[in-house]
Amino acid sequence: MTTLSNIHITDEAELKELLIQNLPARIRAGNEKHLSNIYEYKTHTALLKCKFINFNTHSRISIMVFDIDKVGDQTALDYYKNIEGLLSFIVEKTGLEPTYILETQKGFHFGYHLKNHIFTHQPKALEYLKNIKKALTELLGCDSNASHRLNGVWRNPLLHPHYYSGVINYELSDFREFLPLRENVKKVCKASIKIDDSLLVVGNRNKALYRYAMKFAKGQVALNEAEIVNFLAGVNSKCSTPLERDELELIASSVYIYWKKGSIKFGQLTQREPIANEGIMEFEKMANLSFEEYEAETKRRQALSAKRTNEIRDQEKVSSQLIEARRILALKRQVENQKKICEAVIFLEENGIKINVSSISQKAQINRRTVVKYYEH
Repeated sequence: MTTLSNIHITDEAELKELLIQNLPARIRAGNEKHLSNIYEYKTHTALLKCKFINFNTHSRISIMVFDIDKVGDQTALDYYKNIEGLLSFIVEKTGLEPTYILETQKGFHFGYHLKNHIFTHQPKALEYLKNIKKALTELLGCDSNASHRLNGVWRNPLLHPHYYSGVINYELSDFREFLPLRENVKKVCKASIKIDDSLLVVGNRNKALYRYAMKFAKGQVALNEAEIVNFLAGVNSKCSTPLERDELELIASSVYIYWKKGSIKFGQLTQREPIANEGIMEFEKMANLSFEEYEAETKRRQALSAKRTNEIRDQEKVSSQLIEARRILALKRQVENQKKICEAVIFLEENGIKINVSSISQKAQINRRTVVKYYEH
């Protein structure tokens, strides 16, 4: 974990300190890109005089760097106009503010500082990092040839127009939600989940959808709530009376919690063959009864079915009330977070402390993603 000086310094000085702490003591650098792998300098010297520097090494990665040159037929610089335009796009897409963004002749470079170095002798961590870089490159429309690189020559942010956010010490898990599902896992899951439409009836919908969602999540390598909701929406469309979107989101949220803990309840969704005349109440087949006995048993079963229907309606009413209560609670938290952010900004301004996502998060005691979501620069 990188800890910067506590004294009040400029953004440029803080960024320089961050780079010095995370780059090797000596790096290759130069004022022309093609010469930047020839001469080696002390890092603090290279940062002061060389326009191009080597980020990371073949054995250690400390900063994820990306390059975006084009958006369609336009240069990225023409499309986004300036650094602020690109910053807004990245935050809207990911909710994760880059540690820095710099402007190039055609577009931009931007980087995320990592809390822990990723060493190339750690195959699992390295593969995870590569997958994250590929996912973000695709999501943000970056240049794949440059952005997939883990180390190499990049522009020195200190000697180019740049923006430094002060947001540092990202963990790879912060980017987990952007990882796509493995194609082979998707195919296995879709092929193995057989949907029994007869189970998707009023009174049994929630239970069936919950079990199907559990089966969908079982064994997934990468997953997020949105993917579970999308899966449920497809199954829900088969219901004669589909559930509301809010209810699907509640089911997805519950399943996602189990998935993160690695404690999915259902590995297989097995259904026994229904017995004739059994129905949803699972009554035994009526046989060897007289007409009077048959009528009496039918009335008994109808009464039990009516009672069960009323109980289900009561449960669904409680569920609806719970959804509304949670919605109100979420709105209350949103207002509270906005108030905390506002108070933190006022405090920082009054005390002459630099205002950025990191300082607001620390003062307001809320996480950085929430600050990025509600704080307008």
